Amino acid sequence: MLVTRERSFTALHSENFGRIYRYIAYRISDTDRAEELAGDVFRIAWEKDLPEEPGIGWLIAAARNVVANEYKGRNRQQLLREGLQERARVAAATNDNESDAVADVLAKLNDKHREVLMLAYWDGLTTAELAESLGCSISAAGVRLHRARKAFAGVVPAHLMNERTA
Repeated sequence: MLVTRERSFTALHSENFGRIYRYIAYRISDTDRAEELAGDVFRIAWEKDLPEEPGIGWLIAAARNVVANEYKGRNRQQLLREGLQERARVAAATNDNESDAVADVLAKLNDKHREVLMLAYWDGLTTAELAESLGCSISAAGVRLHRARKAFAGVVPAHLMNERTA
C-alpha cells in the first residue's frame, strides 16, 4: 500500500510541481524561496495522508495558504526590523556616556554584586526567580539585591548622581 501511495504521490508531484512553483513564484518574486514553498506544498500534501489523490485545486489552495503565511512572516520580519532600527535610533540619541559609566561601575563591583545586579536588571529576573537562580531563599535574594544596589550606589561617581537627580 505504501509503494502505491509513493508512486501516486511521485506522479502528482511530477505533474503539478511546475504549476505550483509558477503560482508561488509569481506572487512572491523570489525564485529560490518559491521553490522551497512549492516543496512545502507537496510536503503538506504528503503529511495530510489524504484518502484520494488531491487535484490541482487542492494543491493551489494549499499554495495560497503557504503564500499567505510567507506574507505574514515577511510582515513580521519587517515590523521587527523597524522596531530594532527605532530602538537603535533611540539608544544612539540617548547619552552613551551613561551606558559607559554603568559598565565602569559594574566592573568595579565584586563578582557577587555584579552577578545579582545583572540577573535582576539585565536578565529581568524577579526576586523569586533570582532566589531560585542563586539557590537561596527569597528573602536572602532580596537582601543580596539590596546590598548589591547599595554597593553600586557607593561606586557611582558623584557627578552622575547629580545628573540623575537634577
